[in-house]
Amino acid sequence: MTTNINFASDAHSNAQLVNAFIALQLIGQFGLFVIVLTAVASPNIKRNPTWYTFCVGWILSCVSYTFVFLIGQQDSPTFGACVTQAAGIYAAPVLTSLTTLSFAMDMLLDVRAASAHSPLKRSRTITIALLVIPFFVWIVMFVGFLVFGVKNPSLVGKGPNGTYCDLNTFIPSKITGLISVLATIVILLIQAKTGYIGVRLFKNRHLLQDRRLAAMAIRIMIFSLLGALALGYDLYHFLSSFN
Repeated sequence: MTTNINFASDAHSNAQLVNAFIALQLIGQFGLFVIVLTAVASPNIKRNPTWYTFCVGWILSCVSYTFVFLIGQQDSPTFGACVTQAAGIYAAPVLTSLTTLSFAMDMLLDVRAASAHSPLKRSRTITIALLVIPFFVWIVMFVGFLVFGVKNPSLVGKGPNGTYCDLNTFIPSKITGLISVLATIVILLIQAKTGYIGVRLFKNRHLLQDRRLAAMAIRIMIFSLLGALALGYDLYHFLSSFN
């Protein structure tokens, strides 16, 4: 017999807030899906494999936050659905931070190759590692949180706003928060190096044979700035979780 759980915290849920949250998540996952599908379908659009894993990581993150809604159990989810979503939302930041890290490392390797006097060959093993490791770690984290939730059913429930299911303990958020902060710090260091090379490429764009490198340099500088903002955001939430 399937048990539907009614959580006491649901009494404090705000229907407008829940609807807005779900709508934004759905827009995000649908928009990214369309972007990825367009890139795959168009022969004129060339993207690095890590760009696709970056997008897929964020799509899976959005799916995690809307899981009980997508299966039609937003108001009264079963325990199985709720614990699955809880595991998903705690594992999602690890996936998004690591796929972003892989994307940043990939960009650095590309920029170094573009700025080198002689072509640099990249090991196939490095490319495979950049694609596989984020999802491997994500699966491990997801299974770990899922087992933890199943063994501690009293901790599984909806958050105070009623937007999604989570675990009523600080342990998962500390683990994922720490991993995300560390990954973001590494990303920022990589982007600092990448941004420096990108600035050099942009300043010497008149010497570049491939004009697309100048556009790439601009994108790199913008991405580096966003990385700094992301680090500040992660640090804020990680430190505020101790309060």
